[in-house]
Amino acid sequence: MRDIWRLQHFLGVVEASSIHGGARMLNISQPALTKSIRQLEEMLGTELLLRLPRGVRMTEAGEVLHARAREIEASWNAALVEIGAQAKGLDGVMRIGGGPVYCSLYYPDMLAVLRRRFPNLRVQVTTGVGGELLPLLKKGDLRAYAGGTPHPEDEIGDDFRTTVLYEQRNAVFAARHHPIFSRDGYGPEDTLTYPWLCLFSGQQANIRIRDYFKSKGLPEPRLALESHSLQIAFKMVAEHQFLVCMPTPLADLNPELGLREVDLDQFAWSIPTGVTYHARSEDFAPMRQMMRTLEKLTDGLRP
Repeated sequence: MRDIWRLQHFLGVVEASSIHGGARMLNISQPALTKSIRQLEEMLGTELLLRLPRGVRMTEAGEVLHARAREIEASWNAALVEIGAQAKGLDGVMRIGGGPVYCSLYYPDMLAVLRRRFPNLRVQVTTGVGGELLPLLKKGDLRAYAGGTPHPEDEIGDDFRTTVLYEQRNAVFAARHHPIFSRDGYGPEDTLTYPWLCLFSGQQANIRIRDYFKSKGLPEPRLALESHSLQIAFKMVAEHQFLVCMPTPLADLNPELGLREVDLDQFAWSIPTGVTYHARSEDFAPMRQMMRTLEKLTDGLRP
């Protein structure tokens, strides 16, 4: 591929039927073009053009190369068009990751905007928590990840950028008919009676739960289930008296369940969330559109 320009020189000479005409068409000097053709012949070990008193004529080897060179030129030009379209977001594949809140609440509207703006762009979405998706981002398997911002231990590197969009609150919830709400008053010790479920939690939530109960002089609650499935979580909460630790924006996704926050003093915590992406994606048009749309969708959540 490093000698593709020599093929272009060869095609130019054939099209013009002379070295002189080819040089004029290719906008290079005649001696430079003559040297380029001669080097191509030396590289292939055969004569490609017969020099005639008036112009040139292809040899049999030249005719074979001409047919193949046309195919190479067409493929090369198609690749340039395709790559250019991808760079502008007009075509190709965009692989992104999203945390549960972003995928449930913001990605549907954002993806609809991308679909309208870039109808030939195919978007692949992977759902998970940062501990799972940030390594994929670092490897280049994802172009961007929207969710909890990276921690120092994630070692995301200097090639990546993070735009913080809002602070996401996390708390404990139960179904409105849960027995804990029938008590005149309840405290952390009362939650130990029931199984706990962590939804999309990751290690950070587990540490938060452990440290909170330790600070109260209590054992850790019985963490019976960790799940990335909203459907599983809501069913377990509705039918099996689970307490669920999860981001508060998800509490309203199932109105029939009527999730209600279990008010534990100083338990709820917030984390910064936003979009983390490779610096080279800053000029990628769909990436810019994704950022603008998410900023607009979360505008009311920023102070």
